[in-house]
Amino acid sequence: MRESATAQGQLLARRFCAASVAGFLLLLLLAAGGCSRSSSSKGTVHLTLACWEGPEGLASLTRLLDRYKEQHPNVSIEIQQVPGAQYYQRLKIQFAAGVAPDIMQLAYNQLPTFAYRNALEPLDHLIRRDKFPVDKMFPELLPALKYRQKFYGVPRGWTTFVLYYNQDMFDAAHLPYPHEGWTWEDFLAAGRKLTKDLDGDGRLDQFACDAPTQTDGLAFWIWQNGGRLFTPDMSRCLLDQPPALEALRFLRDCQYKYGIFPSPEQAQDLGGGGEMFRNGRQAMFIQGRWGCLSFRDAKYPDGRPVRWDVGPPPMKKEKATVLFANCYVLRKNGPNLEEAWKLMQWLTGVQGQIHQARTGRDMPSFISVAESPVFLDPRNPPEHDRVFLDVAAYARPLEVDPNTGAVDELVLSTLTQIFTARKDPDKAARQLTSAINAIIRDAKRQGDRREGAVAQ
Repeated sequence: MRESATAQGQLLARRFCAASVAGFLLLLLLAAGGCSRSSSSKGTVHLTLACWEGPEGLASLTRLLDRYKEQHPNVSIEIQQVPGAQYYQRLKIQFAAGVAPDIMQLAYNQLPTFAYRNALEPLDHLIRRDKFPVDKMFPELLPALKYRQKFYGVPRGWTTFVLYYNQDMFDAAHLPYPHEGWTWEDFLAAGRKLTKDLDGDGRLDQFACDAPTQTDGLAFWIWQNGGRLFTPDMSRCLLDQPPALEALRFLRDCQYKYGIFPSPEQAQDLGGGGEMFRNGRQAMFIQGRWGCLSFRDAKYPDGRPVRWDVGPPPMKKEKATVLFANCYVLRKNGPNLEEAWKLMQWLTGVQGQIHQARTGRDMPSFISVAESPVFLDPRNPPEHDRVFLDVAAYARPLEVDPNTGAVDELVLSTLTQIFTARKDPDKAARQLTSAINAIIRDAKRQGDRREGAVAQ
């Protein structure tokens, strides 16, 4: 669930609700009609589906589900819509009360937290049995769907992060458009020419880009510099290592030394990164596919349409960008597991991918759909849709585990300190690394105790 903040910066709390309140929660959920029911009469099935969709997404999902129900008249589907930051909290409550939905939307970086708690159905046996064609998906995407080498999610869609850029601003500055091989140095040089005081009042009101505010906005800069966020086994955070420190210094300098990123005060005055790009106040914006929906009707304050396209993110020591996937998952041993799996195959299969691609919100996970005019549609911007596919060759998911929610909260706080409170990035990164490593050690101790208790 990432749309809108960057949509969606929902962060999972680290614990499921205490068993002592489960009975009370169950009563609340039953009163609200929120419990998952098995067949109410012979041959009929009632499924519950939890989603975070806003109005447009909900309308799109409803149309797709209506098509499914036409083909499966014995199935009724209750949509449990919880948009915003309450979504994951609601799921935790439902799992604690034993009334989780049959099928749920889950961002890939939340899979480990729920899978670790044995709340989700592992999908490998279902995928093998029904020959669901995960082998036809982009191979770079598959690791994001797994926890401990098992599939737990199948994507509604996914995206790579690319560089959106304002063609009018680049043309006015006589700059070439961003292209493969564009470096940090090129990014900075172009950014200095694109940052301007348009009305001569002594204050900058057009900026090049903006500072990262979340983990996925920071990670690819570190990867491009040859670094990592964690060791491969996730046993130690590496944000205090030279590649990460250098990336943070570069980004901090872009804001405070060179002024090509707006300060928090400037961004607030002009509406923030995405809105600044929409209204022609920012030349570049790094984001996933969902930016296309927002920017297709972008206009300058005088009503002229904004001309924009996409290119690859800049690089340094290596090419790297981040990928993000929104998945469907199944409740472990749910009362309607087989019917829920059939529905999930429909939502995430070829027909579902075609439907989702036409909304403009996601990249199709199947290569054949992504390479078709359904996605590479010349009628809608961006002109170079293929960039989303091309950068997949070096796109990576974030390194995630059951601690991801707590880690993301710390990263968010640290980025705020660096880019809002001007905290020294080296000091902030070292304190962040120490705090994350403490979480890792604590989680390992708890895991060891848990395994010991199970063994006994």
